[in-house]
Parts: sequence; C-alpha cells; structure tokens
Amino acid sequence: MRFIFGILFLILGILGIIFPIIPGIPFLFVSAFLFGFIDEERLLKVLKKFKTEKKNTVLNKLINYVIIRYLYKKKFTLNKQHRYG
Repeated sequence: MRFIFGILFLILGILGIIFPIIPGIPFLFVSAFLFGFIDEERLLKVLKKFKTEKKNTVLNKLINYVIIRYLYKKKFTLNKQHRYG
C-alpha cells in the first residue's frame, strides 16, 4: 500500500511541477518518504512549511492524512506496545 501511495504522490508532484495550480514540492517529498529516500524529521519540516493558513484546503487535509497515517500511527503503536508489553 505504501508503494501505491508513493507512486500516486510522485505523479501528483510531477503534475505540480508542470502545472502551477498544484503545489508539486510537498507531493515529491511525501513520495520520497514513502519510497524511503528521506527520513521522518525532514518530511515533517517540509510539510509544516507548506501548510497554508486556511485549514480546510485539500492540500492541508492531504498533508494531515500523511502525517497521521504514517508518522504518528507508527509512534503510537510503538508507545502502546512499550507501555503494555
């Protein structure tokens, strides 16, 4: 599933570079994270820079989804296992 999301974000990133309507840089960084080229800390720094002031935009929702799904979910399950294990 991670590979499929990586390809999807890579395509969106390339489209964002070609068409200036879509911001391409955050999508390229997310795809690089999903493929394992960059680490979590660098991804969080980049994504927080690209979040906009309007909280209800599609870009912010997508960034929040990636942060919750892949970063905080993993940390929460590790803490949960450590606490009860």
